[in-house]
Amino acid sequence: MGIPAVGIVSAGFIPSWEARGRAMGLDALSRVVVGPPLTEISPERVRDEILARVDDFVRALTEQPKVAARSPAASEPLLEYQGEDLLVAERNFNRDFLDRGWGDGFPLIPPSLEAVESMLKGTSRKRDEVVVVMDPGKGIATVEKIAINCVMAGCSPDHLPVLIAAVEAMQEPEFDLTMVAQSTGPQAPLLVINGPIRKEIGINSGRCALGPGVQSRVNTVVGRATRLIMMNVGQDYPGVMDMDTIGSPNKYSMCMGENEEANPWEPLHVERGFRPDESTVTVFPCGSHVDVADLVSCTAEAVLTTFAYTADAPLTPSWSWLRPEGLDMEPLMIICPDHARIIAEEGWTKNDIRRFMFHNSRVPLRVLKKPTRPGAVAPGWKWLLDRPDDTMVPLVRDPKDYHIVVVGADSGKSAYVWDWGEPVTKPIRF
Repeated sequence: MGIPAVGIVSAGFIPSWEARGRAMGLDALSRVVVGPPLTEISPERVRDEILARVDDFVRALTEQPKVAARSPAASEPLLEYQGEDLLVAERNFNRDFLDRGWGDGFPLIPPSLEAVESMLKGTSRKRDEVVVVMDPGKGIATVEKIAINCVMAGCSPDHLPVLIAAVEAMQEPEFDLTMVAQSTGPQAPLLVINGPIRKEIGINSGRCALGPGVQSRVNTVVGRATRLIMMNVGQDYPGVMDMDTIGSPNKYSMCMGENEEANPWEPLHVERGFRPDESTVTVFPCGSHVDVADLVSCTAEAVLTTFAYTADAPLTPSWSWLRPEGLDMEPLMIICPDHARIIAEEGWTKNDIRRFMFHNSRVPLRVLKKPTRPGAVAPGWKWLLDRPDDTMVPLVRDPKDYHIVVVGADSGKSAYVWDWGEPVTKPIRF
């Protein structure tokens, strides 16, 4: 645009800065490097860090960046691994792939030519078809590249259409894959499968639906393939694009089916506009999830009061929905069959549940004020800043922001998931 600009980059984020620049086609991005991240340090220290680098800012804004000449992209050669037997060759393959950063830490299945060809038989789409250009690294997600990662995760050919649909869903703007992938938090995609495909490919929607175990073997490999695709196609490599401060086991695999047979209401995909006989995948941008344990309540209000209390307890949302550009916080209520039965037997609908949660899952305004700068609050919410600190404030903008699925087996254990953005549903095409 012809406008001089310079980035302020913490030393620990230089690889992420450079990788993101390359993904956007910018080989040389002017930057000034500061020491620690400019978060949770005093305003005085922020000022000192910046003032000490004034000369660096002037230099970065006035000198022409050196742009490296781009060479034409070359096709990657096939990799070969040898050993005195196949087991040794496979160990050599795994060691090399992990060293290159292409694995998730667990042993991979070698994506041989034969294995990839077999995987591609799971779809009628052409191998070189571009499904999406995938964030955050702007990788070209062809059907073949998705299939390669499915092989490495341990998938079968009939799982491939699910992964293609999941990739399409994650790339929709409302999902905000870049934020989910690059955040310093534990955000990860959570896949919910609906429709006939659940039984056709063996997706578990009952006990231990989020694993582990033989009953969730399909859930596990489908969720794992999602992560490998994010890494090897979307270039979301830990420490390069994925800047998670601590990490999370959720990032290995999160996939489950909805227990439609035990659901007293419309299943998720029907509620979102699809026919009951259509197969879909809904991808939720999961932040964290907590257990909702209630083995004693026998009324709808009592069960949902436990949900509301659990939602309040972590007090972890960023309240970004208060800002003009903030994400909607759209929690997912994973209701077990026992809890669903108790609620539905009293005639409660999903919208009744949403309204109850909106009015009963609230926190004092003092909690909201702590992380929110007054100048960053959207005009429509600034009236809150003049209210007493004990004013009770909802956790979401609107009751419709609560999403509801029925998953699991008998006994009163449900779950509550904080989402960082909006879920997206896509049909599964073969």
